[in-house]
Amino acid sequence: MTQIQCPKCKSPIHAPIEQLIDVGADASAKARLLSGSLNLLHCPACGFEGQINAPLVYHDLEHEILLTYFPIELNIPKDEQERIIGKIIKQVVNRLPPEKRKGYLFQPQIVLTMQSLIERILEADGISKDEIEAQRARMRLFEDLLNMTDDNLEIFISEHDEELDTAFFQLASFTLQATKDPQAREAVNHRILQALKLSSYGHRIQAQEAELRAAVESLGKSNADLSREDILKLLIEAPNDDRVAALVNLTRPALDYSFFMILTNQIDASEGDEQERLMALRDRILNLTQQIDKLQEVRAAQAASLLKSLIEAKDLDQALLGAMPLIDDLFIAILQANIQAVKKNDDKERLSKLETIDLRIKELIRKSLPQGIQFVQEILAIEDEDHAISFLEASPDRIDDQFLGALIATAERLEEKEESSDAERVRKIFRHALRLSMKAKLQGGKSPT
Repeated sequence: MTQIQCPKCKSPIHAPIEQLIDVGADASAKARLLSGSLNLLHCPACGFEGQINAPLVYHDLEHEILLTYFPIELNIPKDEQERIIGKIIKQVVNRLPPEKRKGYLFQPQIVLTMQSLIERILEADGISKDEIEAQRARMRLFEDLLNMTDDNLEIFISEHDEELDTAFFQLASFTLQATKDPQAREAVNHRILQALKLSSYGHRIQAQEAELRAAVESLGKSNADLSREDILKLLIEAPNDDRVAALVNLTRPALDYSFFMILTNQIDASEGDEQERLMALRDRILNLTQQIDKLQEVRAAQAASLLKSLIEAKDLDQALLGAMPLIDDLFIAILQANIQAVKKNDDKERLSKLETIDLRIKELIRKSLPQGIQFVQEILAIEDEDHAISFLEASPDRIDDQFLGALIATAERLEEKEESSDAERVRKIFRHALRLSMKAKLQGGKSPT
């Protein structure tokens, strides 16, 4: 933590500053650097946001890369720069066992700009200079899109329609996520939605979404326990390729060896144009499943790497704050699988670390939820019904529309699962909360006594 002055209002701010990006020690740090969220300053006094200029050392053991960056704006003498950078590099070397301390560690490559640093990192990942330049062109196009007036927007999108592709809208999405100012974020989101509405890419996405909804509906109309024959019938009857892709994504676990045997038998039993159509369908399904599996493997590897970095992190809370944007359902599933495996192996030290990570993630997720949802979770966590009602009565000011809506949604989900006793318990709490809410409103918003 470092105290600095806000560049705008000059208020003193305590801000965390990262100067060492060690990919092997913290996989999420690289993501923060490339996304522009590293060393991001927020002033609570005036709302200013911007990146802090700070010396950086980037280390990637796998690619044997050690990069150093010292902002010219800091205007620090060269001897002092070398002392600061040398101290950070020493941390890198000390972390490594002697057999991994290779020559590149003692010949760091100096980059003069943050852009050069990012380019070197991307090049090490196999991203060519042409691809980097293409990304810059997309960014320039996106900036032009944001600055375009509404009167000229349709013409602009028509002229650049081919450039408004998947990569462009991915960049737009990342930019939107990185925009912290609410007004700016709303303006960026509005312009992206306009571009989607007017562009050919947006029309394709809308068509795919419509087919996905239709696929979900077609699966819902079938029996609850779909057989492989049922799924094959839906795929054969699919009106277009978007519907096939949607069905494959929704039913991937069932598209196994047995499924392809059924499809192959149907191909063998057919002839002529129908046989050719079914063979083409089989090839398409195989291609889609391979794409899904490859993506899942990459995501699983990234999640496993992230979990490893959290286990080895010296400051877990700090590491988790940086890692939270990367934590999804797949990461949670891998974490739980690791916990179960370690329990079988009776590795108490590792189990303690994994369970601590699990607990901290749940706490961070809970704290990020809206207040009404948090209150629902607190109430439902109380097993004794009378105690839950008493806790509810002691906090009438926390009962709002969001809280009541979440209770009803929970009761409906439990009813769908045929957990009637739990559903009735939640509905009883809802009815009591509703009475307290109505009583408070009748008293002019005062807390009921």
